[in-house]
Amino acid sequence: MSADAAPVPRHPGTWSSRRAVLATAALVVWIPGCAVACWWQVGVGRSGDALGWVYAVMWPSFAAFGTVFWWHFVHDDPDSLGRRGLRRLQRASADASGARPGSREGTCDDTIRRAEEADPELAAYNAYLAALARQDRPSGHQSR
Repeated sequence: MSADAAPVPRHPGTWSSRRAVLATAALVVWIPGCAVACWWQVGVGRSGDALGWVYAVMWPSFAAFGTVFWWHFVHDDPDSLGRRGLRRLQRASADASGARPGSREGTCDDTIRRAEEADPELAAYNAYLAALARQDRPSGHQSR
């Protein structure tokens, strides 16, 4: 590598994290398990059961799906996905807009309120849905 070449960015701990090690261990068991199940179903199919051929094709598909799942599980950042990612984005949005921490400004309710103010048809539809939700509640249900 030359002295003026930019270093390749690395993600330390991607492969050695607990999450990656457990996922890899599961994949090491999953792939051979799918191969054994496929081989077994090929034997069932060769004995005359047509459904065995369907399963013989499905098991390698399950192995491929497991591999894709493993890849995303190991390489996706759990702090940028799901509930944690949403909270992080909301905090960043609140910081960017100058909202006070803990205030309802910039939250989903505030966004819905502003959208309803701009669109009366949306407000009427949301009121209709809220009325339906109140009708479907069990008698012992406590409102938030």
